[in-house]
Amino acid sequence: MLTKVATSKEKILVKNVRVLDVVGGSLSEPKNVLCGGGVIRDINADINTPDCDMIDGEGRTLMPGLIDCHAHILSPFLSEQKGFLGAWTFRQMKKNLEATLACGVVCVRDMLSTIRAMNSIRKKIADGEWIGPTIFASGAVLSCSDGYPEFINPLYFPLSAAIGQPKVNITTPKQARAVVRRLKELGADHIKIGFTSYTREFDAHKRMPTITDFVFDSICKTAHEHFLKVAVHHNWSEDLIRILRHDIDTLEHLVYDRVIKDAEIELILKKGITVVPTLTISEGMARFEEKLDFLKSERAAEMFEEKPLKHLTWIAETWLNFKGESYDKAFGFWRANRKNFAGVQETARKLVAAGVPICAGTDLGAVCAFPGELPDEIKRLHNAGMSKLDAIRAATINAARMLRVEDRLGSVEPGRNSDIIIVDGNPLEDLNALRRVRIVGKNGSWFKPDHPEAPDFWLGHETVFNG
Repeated sequence: MLTKVATSKEKILVKNVRVLDVVGGSLSEPKNVLCGGGVIRDINADINTPDCDMIDGEGRTLMPGLIDCHAHILSPFLSEQKGFLGAWTFRQMKKNLEATLACGVVCVRDMLSTIRAMNSIRKKIADGEWIGPTIFASGAVLSCSDGYPEFINPLYFPLSAAIGQPKVNITTPKQARAVVRRLKELGADHIKIGFTSYTREFDAHKRMPTITDFVFDSICKTAHEHFLKVAVHHNWSEDLIRILRHDIDTLEHLVYDRVIKDAEIELILKKGITVVPTLTISEGMARFEEKLDFLKSERAAEMFEEKPLKHLTWIAETWLNFKGESYDKAFGFWRANRKNFAGVQETARKLVAAGVPICAGTDLGAVCAFPGELPDEIKRLHNAGMSKLDAIRAATINAARMLRVEDRLGSVEPGRNSDIIIVDGNPLEDLNALRRVRIVGKNGSWFKPDHPEAPDFWLGHETVFNG
């Protein structure tokens, strides 16, 4: 998926590129960018700079690499595997990471993992054993017994906390404080709470338990004492009302059962909460028949190991050919998502129009979200009312600010990491340029994607945004 560009010198001069300034919102005339030691040294370098290798940008656009603010690296398609794990899981993870980087994504915010596994993967990438983006990880999602995600059931609290299970069940404020401190010690970059009472059947008469308000407050307070932001998974409007009572930092996903209310938006703005809408997963679930077409393509066979590809295809066919009881009784949820997709889109529009801070995320690793979909997520944000520039900012500088790494990522400036991409075209005029990544810079190395464009998950179907 990526071919390394052969270089022998520390300094790399990327010549003849137009630099996209995502902060100022401008595209420069052709210039030369000098990099070395994994950082940008000069964005107006002399073409005759001595003692450096050259990469010819051929007049294309050089810009900061993209940031996916909601991903699941640990276990591809974990939510649908039901324990169906094996050696292929790690091969698929490696493929996912490389495919993600090949599509211009230099950083991901992982939202459900074991922190120990994430630390191992991060080391593999840092050591050059694996090729992939920078990973910011939550470690375990914090929930309660039989709560979201209900398909993960850790044995008991001490073990969950000690070994870094992907889910930790918490019943008391004392446990909450201990878990947050433990995750911090193990290297977590943020804290995620699973807070939704919907069932997989999306049945209003059946509810899952959620953590208590006392536990919720203890998680938030302890996380902030340790300079960790708190992200909350939600899907249900009644849960949103409760969530907004607490001191959280980001909302993950959008409510599915109704359009968000103006009063809720006002409270989000007042609290300074950032929203990660993940429209990719919402649209993927609503239009899974088109994703099924992709799963049967040659590109999919290249991207996925044989077992996960067969499994994903089976899931899609089961849901789309629903006759009575479906896989895990889950069809009701996907059917409801299809029904309510227009409401999800309207919520996104209202958030954008109100000026709510938004960061781009795909839900990579979920059953309908594949590596390489971030450019389409940016297009969806544009369709929701963002300017092209603001949609790009949602996956670059604004994402970096949310992660508190704007001094390293998210813009092209001297001193920033040389985690940059060269794309064919002007993204300020055509967001499809983001799908045409020609060069990726990462950790001081340079790569050429093996494909001229990101995967076409819709096989000719344009991403939609219906009212």
